[in-house]
Amino acid sequence: MLEFLHPGPDSKRELIETLAEAENNDVINADSRVMLERVIRMADMSAGEVMVAAPRMDLINIDAPYEEILHQVLTTAHSRFPVYQGERENIIGILMAKDLLKLQRA
Repeated sequence: MLEFLHPGPDSKRELIETLAEAENNDVINADSRVMLERVIRMADMSAGEVMVAAPRMDLINIDAPYEEILHQVLTTAHSRFPVYQGERENIIGILMAKDLLKLQRA
């Protein structure tokens, strides 16, 4: 009965329109709507469309000075950074931006 009175979206397009209505009605904020729309659209993408080519990746050199690393994290605004040592192809880990920012606060 509820589905008859308030039918849900039947397509991705309708779901995205519903999200826009939710934002207009102050059910969700604009950032949430954008994030949800991107998740919905990502379902139709291939890994190749989502991935960043290795030469364009923002990597952190483990031997770089702390201030340089902090500046890179703040200016690129990514949440994760591959960390390399020596050659860019020698990935030794992942730096989470939030961990670096917690360290800076401490």
